[in-house]
Amino acid sequence: MPKRKGLVINDRQLDLCDDLLQKLKEVSGSTFLALISTSGQPITTASDEYHPETLSLASLAASSFAATQQLARILDENEFTLLFHEGRALNLHVTQVTEQVLLIVTFGRETQVGKVRLYTQRAVEVLRQIFEVDEDEETPAMDADFESSAGRAIDDLFQDA
Repeated sequence: MPKRKGLVINDRQLDLCDDLLQKLKEVSGSTFLALISTSGQPITTASDEYHPETLSLASLAASSFAATQQLARILDENEFTLLFHEGRALNLHVTQVTEQVLLIVTFGRETQVGKVRLYTQRAVEVLRQIFEVDEDEETPAMDADFESSAGRAIDDLFQDA
């Protein structure tokens, strides 16, 4: 079994994630977003008013996602990359960003599920680039132009919103 590397996030990556989550929150109409590790630890959040118990939410969402992965294996499916819960007033959308990172999005019933899914899928593509790590390196592989190109990618991502 290959050794699992720890999740290391530098300040620049965290700033890019914070910017992207804030923009995703605005264009999707969501109320709360969080990046969490698959071990259930919060990484960062975006919220104006709604503040759920983030540590508990992260832990439970990661556990639920792990259970969903086991369901996929039982059903001979390679993996399920999305978890969705619909409530009376609030919906919960959990999607896999990388092997070690999940994105949690909550939004009200007045917000269209398709809109959230579309923007979330586009955001995950950019988040994956932010978290890419070179296999032979302990730190993320980024060249000098990464920050500006990632910033442009984030801006371009939501330009038609």
